[in-house]
Amino acid sequence: MTQHLPSTTLAVDPAWIDAYGHLNAAHYVGIFDRVGFELLSQVGVGLDYTEATRCGIYTMNVHVAYLREVLEGDPLMLQVRLLESDNKRLLCLMELTQTRDGYLAATMEQLSLHVDLNTRRATPFPDALAARLARTVAEHAEHPLPKGYRRLLPLQGAR
Repeated sequence: MTQHLPSTTLAVDPAWIDAYGHLNAAHYVGIFDRVGFELLSQVGVGLDYTEATRCGIYTMNVHVAYLREVLEGDPLMLQVRLLESDNKRLLCLMELTQTRDGYLAATMEQLSLHVDLNTRRATPFPDALAARLARTVAEHAEHPLPKGYRRLLPLQGAR
């Protein structure tokens, strides 16, 4: 049975609206960063992991695709899927959907690096976490990718 992708719902706050009357670009990134990070706790790399281990994931690269605008009060769903992982890196795709009309509003690919906060240096994921991330990547691969989505960020070659 396919495991559900981690997700949560929210609504467009009036404070996030810009001069054009829609969600400002910076707030898309803020939602992906703040809410997406909260969702990553469901796969083992959230704040609870950082507090327990003094390790965490640093964002190395992001690519945001703004597909359709959202307006004040629009209901949204954010979901995250793991696309790929290795011993130090994690690549995920976050999808922001406007749920009233059922359209994908934006996506963000995020490449993250596992870092020891004591040394401020990259370090391998613990074996159990690396195995969990690999299993999650395989489970999330069972879900179809958004229509028209093209992966842009490589995991390999990133340092």
